[in-house]
Amino acid sequence: MSGFAHNISHGTTTLSEIVRMRTAVSSDNFFGCFAYATQSGFRVFELGVGKDFWATTKSRWLFGIDYGRTDPRALREIANRDNTEVRIYDGLFVASRSGFIPRRDFHPKIAMMAKTGSDKRGLVVGSGNFSYNGLQRSVEAGSSILATTKADSNQHIEPVRSVFEALWDDACPLSKIANDYESRLTDLINARDANRPAKNLAKIKGFWIEAGYVTKNRGQGKPGNQIFAPSGFRRFFGLKKDKSSSTRIGEITFETETGPNVTKNYRENNNGMEKLTLPMPEEHGFGVYDGKVLLFEQKGEGFLLTALELDDFELVCGHRLANVQKMTGGRRFGELI
Repeated sequence: MSGFAHNISHGTTTLSEIVRMRTAVSSDNFFGCFAYATQSGFRVFELGVGKDFWATTKSRWLFGIDYGRTDPRALREIANRDNTEVRIYDGLFVASRSGFIPRRDFHPKIAMMAKTGSDKRGLVVGSGNFSYNGLQRSVEAGSSILATTKADSNQHIEPVRSVFEALWDDACPLSKIANDYESRLTDLINARDANRPAKNLAKIKGFWIEAGYVTKNRGQGKPGNQIFAPSGFRRFFGLKKDKSSSTRIGEITFETETGPNVTKNYRENNNGMEKLTLPMPEEHGFGVYDGKVLLFEQKGEGFLLTALELDDFELVCGHRLANVQKMTGGRRFGELI
């Protein structure tokens, strides 16, 4: 049994402990129970455990949807992987409630691992949720337990596992509520947007766009750094398409809280959208862009780039949003006032 705290300089994180424990157990069974899930959590987990995880591991996932914090797109991504089953704690009840208010908060952050035919068991429990921040970036702490004998497992792991096995048995399969949860969450977000200014006559102070799923343009083992923006999004950056036949629209210099300023190309794409190339996420403190909201605020000749989880974005910037629009695929973008 050992404690850990996120230590960026040493590479110790909740995710690194999960990977370490999986290796120690030679796990082919995984049981994750988390209060909520985000797209960034899914992406960084997949990058951390490696592309063979889904093919070689039978995984079960028990999530909460309390207060609508869990991104339904993250749930679908996990459910669509091989050898997975996803259930939602008290899902039928919470999905039907106004504001998704639970009768009992589901708040665990725990991963349990086992090897078929072996007495080895592993457990990682801590404060980090299934998001990029919780798994890798935020200040988090927890404990890891490796049981090598049945007696060890009975003493240190089974008291925890037995509780969550019972919760699993009573939980709702994702398929029963996925469509209802997603549509009601969309309605909730749309209702918020409807109460925001449709037009902003003052000079905007910035703008934003939901990254959504980010293509793996750098290969399977690295987070992507390109997103598609709607046609005309260039105007926010003060760019105009030149008259040549080139797809290049211009350059954008980004400033971030971590790492040096970088200049990237902005291009037209052949699908009628525009392609925005961003700083390398792992080198600038973002880890991954998937599922995050990207904020751009002009600073000198460039733009300060910030990436927030959707809940954090609503909390910090909800009162500053105007002219909120939606792309065909459902991603939103708009102005900051």
